[in-house]
Amino acid sequence: MPERKSSLILALARVFFDQASTWRLLLFTILGYAFSLAVILCTLGLMDGFSSTLKEGLRLSSGDAILTNQNGFFKINNATLEEMQIYGVKAIAPVVQTEAFILHDGKSQGVLVKGVENEEMSRVTGMDFQLSEGEVIVGETLANDWRIKNADYISLVLASGKEGDLPQFMPLTVKHTISHGIHEKDSRLVYVGLDHLRATLGIENKMNVALLSFGTTQVNVAEVQERVDNLREILGRPWILKPAWQEFSGLLEAVEIEKTSIAIVLQVIVLVAIFNVAAFLITLQTRKTREFFLLNALGMPRKRFFTFACSVLFTLWLMSCGFAYLFVKFFNYLLMNASWLQVPGDVYVLTKLQVLLQFSDYLFVFGCALLWMVILGGFAINKMQRTSLLSGLRQEFQ
Repeated sequence: MPERKSSLILALARVFFDQASTWRLLLFTILGYAFSLAVILCTLGLMDGFSSTLKEGLRLSSGDAILTNQNGFFKINNATLEEMQIYGVKAIAPVVQTEAFILHDGKSQGVLVKGVENEEMSRVTGMDFQLSEGEVIVGETLANDWRIKNADYISLVLASGKEGDLPQFMPLTVKHTISHGIHEKDSRLVYVGLDHLRATLGIENKMNVALLSFGTTQVNVAEVQERVDNLREILGRPWILKPAWQEFSGLLEAVEIEKTSIAIVLQVIVLVAIFNVAAFLITLQTRKTREFFLLNALGMPRKRFFTFACSVLFTLWLMSCGFAYLFVKFFNYLLMNASWLQVPGDVYVLTKLQVLLQFSDYLFVFGCALLWMVILGGFAINKMQRTSLLSGLRQEFQ
């Protein structure tokens, strides 16, 4: 019985798709529907990719959380260290952070200098730091703008911290450049050895910033935020603890809100594309109504046509989803490799964007597309089902 049913469906397919023009119309319908789905997926993916890239870039420069003290410079005693470890802190990187001017080839610019220890900083951020005394790591954007190369000489002009004293010059050799993926970080951050910076500033064995890592390989905002909140309550004053992406929290929240709104608004694109599907069905019905009613008159049950129509619509939806997936991959490849698709980092924070989609995004977009297809197909099939055999034959043979 199942074999007979499938054979009948294949026979109907040969009857309804016996012309090359029908296949061309089907192909263009699928591509149009797929393109509309790809537009929605790319929009959602760009927002997710923006948030993920921004958080990952902030994590590369600041770990999972940033600890400061209301009194300025501080030390972490054993009791505080034990409390941090109890609440999931896996690594701590002491940092002396200060502002300075960088001088190179007659140009100057304000930068944020971070004095770091190699092992601790590598453990917290996951990046490789191999700084020796007298060496500096420069942000990639700054290096490109100023054409700074490895082994070039630069100078940092630091405030002495004492009224009336002259600024201090810190000559350094460029070790290499570093990329966080964030324009602001790559154009303003430089790294030097912690001990060298302490000696230059005359600071004892203290820090004014501590970068914390919870050891999470993936940036899970909710998990990190929960751990930060719990640890903040335990530490209390005078400690100040905040997530690494706190400075961009407003922007990230706006992106999440816009993502939901745009996903709903862009359903209009799917509605426009569904009209193409409707045009295809109407054309198919107009061309093959006579064959349908003749087959019905010869004894073909209408429920077989219902099964056939559902199979056509499901295949159209499935192929549209497949082409949409390929369109998304192609667009993401262009974003990552085409120079003409790069965006100005000083305007959009990031210099490169990427499409990052989760399974739930595909499920939402493809599920809504299937829902529209079911609604449209239901109306068309219901109209055919309600037309009597005599009316259909009379209409075709008039």
